[in-house]
Amino acid sequence: MVKMKIFHQSKNNENESIEMNSINDQSSSSEQKSIQQRVFRKKYTSDKWRNSMTNPLKSRRKILSKALITSGDNLIQVNKHISNSTSRKKKHNKQHARIIINVSGKHYQTYSSTLENYPNTLLGNKQKRMYYWDEQEGEYFFDRHRACFEAILYYYQSNGRLRRPDYVPLDTFLEEVSFFDLGPQAVSQIDKSENVSIIKYIDLPNWFWRRYIWFYLEHPQHSIFGRILHLISMLLTIVSCITLAVETLPKYNEKYTHLCDKQENTTSSNSTTSLCLATLPSPFFIIQTICVSYFTIEFILRLISAPSYYRFILSIYNWVDLSSIIPYFIITGLELHHHELELRGSLITALRVLRILRFLRLVKIYLIFSQLKSLRVLSSTLKESFADFIIMIIILTLLAFMFGTATYFAEENHNEQVFDSIPKATYWGITTITTTG
Repeated sequence: MVKMKIFHQSKNNENESIEMNSINDQSSSSEQKSIQQRVFRKKYTSDKWRNSMTNPLKSRRKILSKALITSGDNLIQVNKHISNSTSRKKKHNKQHARIIINVSGKHYQTYSSTLENYPNTLLGNKQKRMYYWDEQEGEYFFDRHRACFEAILYYYQSNGRLRRPDYVPLDTFLEEVSFFDLGPQAVSQIDKSENVSIIKYIDLPNWFWRRYIWFYLEHPQHSIFGRILHLISMLLTIVSCITLAVETLPKYNEKYTHLCDKQENTTSSNSTTSLCLATLPSPFFIIQTICVSYFTIEFILRLISAPSYYRFILSIYNWVDLSSIIPYFIITGLELHHHELELRGSLITALRVLRILRFLRLVKIYLIFSQLKSLRVLSSTLKESFADFIIMIIILTLLAFMFGTATYFAEENHNEQVFDSIPKATYWGITTITTTG
């Protein structure tokens, strides 16, 4: 109000000075110049003040719209409009509050609203990220990979675009993405950009002890203890197969020789014969007992720790493993309960089948060696080269057929006993080309 009064006074003085200049024509020229300079100075300062921001009309003109000023509304509407503008400004500042994130000593700043666009992530959820709040420094602290965090922070800022830095390994970047809990969509985006077609997820049981048992037995390559168990299983499998092979030598095969002799003397399936089975203190029996005991314990542990019993039952390898264990217990039970066993012809055949089933343990060797990295690489190489192998076999067969047919017609009259047909001549061509004949 004081400035407004001065403003009006300056206007009056200006008018009075102008009138005084028009009346006193007889004044000196020096006085007229001084009066004109004074009037010009007052006019300049008054115009400058009128356009300055200290003028309340000027400042209010910036806040209020032109229609609101000229409409002649009362001061209540004006104050209401000003208060609404102030509240919106405070709300805007609150929504765009900046937070500081310290990653291994390097500071990053971003808006909280940017992070909260993804509320299921670690940074987007206020309750989750409060675990890493440093109250003394007033910032969030993460002892993580800096380069990975820059890409992760850009994921929030770019509305979901994620790309691995070129100098960061893929496994390290995936570990950081998993730590900040970006979710499966971010992982699938990485898979697409990195051309990752298959990712193997390991299913583990829910219970703590079952999880560790299953992990050590089924995925031994990820732990030292699992590798030790894997090595023991491999050695016992090889020893068991060698023992089964040595038992068939004529020197140690007396038990099964008696079995064959008695079977030849059997006249019908209803007649009975006596059989003297091998004694229990046999070294082969002791070795087989140790090996089968380990395999039985291993099978039971795999059964009780399986994450899905349905898939465990449907697995063909589990049935093969069980079929190689059961014959031992059946034959051992017969030896323990009968020193002299009355056998029928059909039962003798069944015992022979059980003896053959024990050699299914060879499949276990394949299962063990299939977990080796070098063999997995070889298996992948064979799968990739399967089409080339087929083409090679077709070309080899055509060449053998051509040369075999030509040889057949050339030797038909002179060497008829060796080349009596085209298929036989083709077989001769194959053995000749492959240098196996």
